[in-house]
Amino acid sequence: MIAGRDEAWTTSRQMIILPGDDESSYHRDDSRDALTVDEMLSLHVGGVGRAQVRHFMLASVAWVPAAFLTLMSVFTERNPAWRCTSISPDGCGDNDICDLRDDEWEWVSKPASIVSEWNLICDEQWKVSASDSMFFLGFFFGAGMFGQLSDISGRRTGMYTSLCVGGFGAAISAATFDFWEYFFARFIIGFGVGGIGVSSFVLSTEPLGVDWRGVFGIATQYWWAVGICLNSGLAALVTEWRALTFLNVALTLAYCLGSAPFLHESPRWLLIAGKQDKALKVLTAMAKGNGQEIPADGLPPLKQSSSTSGGSTVSIRALFPYPVLRLRLFAMSFIFVANSMVYYGLSLNVGALGGSIYWNNFLSGLVDMSSYAFAQVFVDVVGRNRTLKFCLGLAGVGCLVSGFATGAAKTGVALTGRFGIAASFDIIFLYTAELFPTVVRSAAVGICSTVARLGGIAAPQIILLQSITPSFPFLIFGSTAIAAYFTATLLPETKGVVLAETLAGAARQAEAGANTRFYQLDAGDFEEDEETLPQGSQQNEHI
Repeated sequence: MIAGRDEAWTTSRQMIILPGDDESSYHRDDSRDALTVDEMLSLHVGGVGRAQVRHFMLASVAWVPAAFLTLMSVFTERNPAWRCTSISPDGCGDNDICDLRDDEWEWVSKPASIVSEWNLICDEQWKVSASDSMFFLGFFFGAGMFGQLSDISGRRTGMYTSLCVGGFGAAISAATFDFWEYFFARFIIGFGVGGIGVSSFVLSTEPLGVDWRGVFGIATQYWWAVGICLNSGLAALVTEWRALTFLNVALTLAYCLGSAPFLHESPRWLLIAGKQDKALKVLTAMAKGNGQEIPADGLPPLKQSSSTSGGSTVSIRALFPYPVLRLRLFAMSFIFVANSMVYYGLSLNVGALGGSIYWNNFLSGLVDMSSYAFAQVFVDVVGRNRTLKFCLGLAGVGCLVSGFATGAAKTGVALTGRFGIAASFDIIFLYTAELFPTVVRSAAVGICSTVARLGGIAAPQIILLQSITPSFPFLIFGSTAIAAYFTATLLPETKGVVLAETLAGAARQAEAGANTRFYQLDAGDFEEDEETLPQGSQQNEHI
């Protein structure tokens, strides 16, 4: 995604730890009761305030360069205009470009895209789709690698390293003069971009109180849509592919240099990493930034919550003996693959729609914004499962109809399909998290998100089928979305459901009342500190 798709923040001096501050002053022999980060936010910092909103803005804006690096290929790999050079009275007639001799036509602008620069047409057309698949292959590996880096070295380190690697790959691609060099550079871009979404999401939402993380978490995706719209404008102004790529690299670098001096590391990660003094320092700065009164002897000491103190998770393999949980994992994995395939397939194929590619891409960004708002409201009003099925059905019908439509009608129904799949992509992370118990929740979401990249890898190859029949890609995308709709009918509603901690408890929930609002459970099913996700909470990852 879709993601990921935001709310904003910039920094003020109140949030920054001043050079004169002595870090040792935050480390004292404190006899007061230690607090968890959530307790500290609730009692002393505030669940959300000016400081957290500024921090959120800085971290979540990373989705804009992520969108640039992911979807710039819509313009750098487009089929540009060509013209006939024949002196025949009939010109080139109705002949396809592949039926003409080399001396009968020419590109209007040779540097417009990689297609015109390296003549990637006819028998060479497959190379364009192959380079896009190479990007998503890099994304596949990068998401896992940078996810681990964020856990080991910090969210901030993970996010900026991902941005630098993605920008470095883009710079290499723009400096190449050979397709195969470009081809492998696309892997580096995807590898870097794969880590931006997750790192940015976690970094931007972890300093927020539990009641606010859901709302702000969904809001991060709006920046992805903003990036799509802005990239359309940039591409319309900078029409040569190398210049556009270097511009995207420059904007990515500008974001890194402009935000890094002011962006704190996550206090939750600092605490888990054993850096309690630094975590307390960050929280103290945020409390001051929010205008909170700080006790004369400083904030109380911190402690890890029971859910992060270790020993609370098991391997994903542990759920396979439970048929209902096994079904849920397989079903959601397929739904993730379908979402990734259809969303990125429609995104990369906007050039096949009627009218201007710049305008169509800009409209796609606007459609994404409206779909996020729709999902944000209806998952709590109607429910997760019903909203997901509606969105998948809408995506399927929109794609199938656009396969047969022409002109403005084709664009309209294709954008309708995009609305559905973008909203669906925004829902599935929340829904997946609620379908599984605490002990395997992160692992289940991670597995589904990882296999989703297979859909992204396949999407460019499906687009290539339009060389056989223009309607093929839309028909395949529509059929896949419809198949995902029917798969979703196998899953229960989770709105308002108390989330189980254990595998056995989740299995008993399903047996007690699938597809009901509240499950009838024995007292033994409710372990201490039974967890309920906040409304609308989700971790969306378009990219």
